Amino acid sequence: MSDTDHIFPLSLSNFEHYAFRDDSPEHPMVIVLRTPFEGTLDESAFEYALRETLLDNPLLRAVIDDSGWRTKWRLLKDHEPSITIVKCDREFPPVNCRPRWINLAQQSGVVFDLRLCATRGVLISYFHHACTDGIGAIRFLGDVFARYGQLTATSEDDRPTVRRPDPTVLLKRGSLHMPGDRRERSAPIVHTLLETCRLLFRKNYRFRRHSPLPVAKEEVENIVHTEVLPRAIVKQLKKWVAARGVSINDLCMMVSLQQMADWSAAAPTARPNDLFRILMPVSMRTPDHDEISAANVVSYVFHSYRRHQIRQTQSLLAAIHHKSHQMLNRNEGAAMLRGFALTRWVPGLFGLSRKLQPDFASAVITNVGEVRRLFENRFPLKQGRAVAGNVIIQSIDGVAPVRSNTNITIAFGTYGGELFIHLNRNTRLFSKAEAEELLAKLADRLVALVQTSDARIPDGVSSVQKAARNQGPVSPTRELPVGASDPQVHM
Repeated sequence: MSDTDHIFPLSLSNFEHYAFRDDSPEHPMVIVLRTPFEGTLDESAFEYALRETLLDNPLLRAVIDDSGWRTKWRLLKDHEPSITIVKCDREFPPVNCRPRWINLAQQSGVVFDLRLCATRGVLISYFHHACTDGIGAIRFLGDVFARYGQLTATSEDDRPTVRRPDPTVLLKRGSLHMPGDRRERSAPIVHTLLETCRLLFRKNYRFRRHSPLPVAKEEVENIVHTEVLPRAIVKQLKKWVAARGVSINDLCMMVSLQQMADWSAAAPTARPNDLFRILMPVSMRTPDHDEISAANVVSYVFHSYRRHQIRQTQSLLAAIHHKSHQMLNRNEGAAMLRGFALTRWVPGLFGLSRKLQPDFASAVITNVGEVRRLFENRFPLKQGRAVAGNVIIQSIDGVAPVRSNTNITIAFGTYGGELFIHLNRNTRLFSKAEAEELLAKLADRLVALVQTSDARIPDGVSSVQKAARNQGPVSPTRELPVGASDPQVHM
């Protein structure tokens, strides 16, 4: 047991309570991370590193006790990591990630699948969102691989630095403040009430597949689909946004909205006034949370645009940038956390809110930023990728959970100079082929953007653009079709 386990039993934060209540086997509230690596993994060293790291992250070895007046985290006695190790007699391991439900009332909130080949492998990690946000999950994996690197590095210069989180900082995880001296304390009351009414009473467009026919059952189910843009394209994208005074996050939001609008334009129900409401997670971390173990220090804000607005590229990009700036400077994420608190403590309000608004968002879009920065630059690098002893981390592919009537989530992140785009889908409504087509078109839009002077982002892509998209080193997740040879932030 850790020296800090005395803080348990620990009351759930308002976000944790929401994530626990909104969970179901049909829509698991689970963040999925896929970590492919090169090198021959030492199983015993890895399992030791995993156990030691879990000691510093108590929410990942706890269950939720909902029997009393206050819902609480309780630590499991003699906790052992839930890890399944499969050895594959082939060059590449299967990288498919199936949906998985974690019952937090009975089991701890993280489960691992480790698939090993002779000279490479992949770790599939399932984190219940009540336990941690995407940043916490990525930092946890960084801690595991840093410890593993300490055990397997052949020289002192090659040893990663091990972070030592302080679990007592969990007591600060429900903070409503954001960093920065210039930030306003909160959004004006009238604005907050207006936005709340819009959220509850305006029906957004429910994003669905093309065909009215049901999705055929897939032999190998997978919910982590990935596209990778090479360094050359990423450099061009950074120049493009810098020239316009916007961010990569603004750009990713814009092209995602335009792709969803174009994808659904031919649907019989499509109308110019359709409302596309996008849920965007925002970090609530301050310097006070630097040493926190895996936890949720996150909230939600919403971007809302009509279909006819989405077609106007220049004005849409300006609107997204303005709204993102306003949301962060007014700390609008705090309003959502207060809303979670209200639905928690007023009996029946959570169920009523879901009846009033069954469609909270058309999609979830998140940008985890630079993965190496989340690793806190604690690893030696090889071609921009983290070296953990005798293995090299090729990428961390992650997706947030889909929710009821919010049928896709999209995540962006950079690693090794490349831009990774990940998509999760409602497998009952989108087929694998449709998910991959949607993701490929989204990547094509970003490539086309830096190769044309037109204001409107082209829907198609030329062979020249496809060649540009495929240049540079290829990620293992791109070499293999997802699920091949079956025996992948906050998010």
